Amino acid sequence: MAVERTGPAFTETQRSHFLEADQAQYRWTTTAPGIAEGEDALLAPVTALLDGPCLEMGCGEGNNVRRISRGAPCVGIDRFVRKLQFASRETPQARFAAADAVQLPFRDGAFPNVFIRDLLHHLPQPEAALEEAVRVLAPGGRLCLLEPNGRNPLIRLQTHLVPAEVGARDSTFETIGDMLRRRPLEALQVEALQPLALRRLALHYRMGLPALGRFAPTAALLQGLESALGGLLPRSRWTYIFATGTKRNGGSFSSSPV
Repeated sequence: MAVERTGPAFTETQRSHFLEADQAQYRWTTTAPGIAEGEDALLAPVTALLDGPCLEMGCGEGNNVRRISRGAPCVGIDRFVRKLQFASRETPQARFAAADAVQLPFRDGAFPNVFIRDLLHHLPQPEAALEEAVRVLAPGGRLCLLEPNGRNPLIRLQTHLVPAEVGARDSTFETIGDMLRRRPLEALQVEALQPLALRRLALHYRMGLPALGRFAPTAALLQGLESALGGLLPRSRWTYIFATGTKRNGGSFSSSPV
């Protein structure tokens, strides 16, 4: 059953969860042993594709902007001002602006690259945000999308533990593919990343034991378990859905998980 996103309860849950800057989460994803390098690896396919300035929609505290801006100028937008204030202090080389993802304050075709991560499942109108992303994308520009896979067992568990993540239950290869097919995109490619993010659970900064990541044998054991258990999952149940496409007339869904 699809998650109900039209009522005020969904909107208020999102607002209360993201209102403040989560500094602990930022430090965890950027400096914690066993996690920071995993974030680098997860974003490597994105940064490899960016050949110019990039807009990130829903940048939060700037974890992704920090990495993207190492190789290309980056602008981050978010609805929550306290997150942006923190991000601007941590990543002064990037630019930040307060804006709603469904009403971007940029002209048509303003950016050669647009990146969206972990945003669509938090929105009442994810298709409207995608429409805006493509509108501000320059002709021939690249859209990169990274969303959790609601069919992954750990992601599914997260949707029950964290109320703000409930929308991820609707995030599947089929739903993401349907939304992208309706946009004027071509050369679409969709793939699965990270089989099983066991380390993110075991070393979680709130629900796990992040200090374990500092011990090399423990970190190696967790990585081995993650690889072994993840190898049992079909790609359709891997952790992340990664999609890319370029702005053209029309579009097609060119790949699917196996």
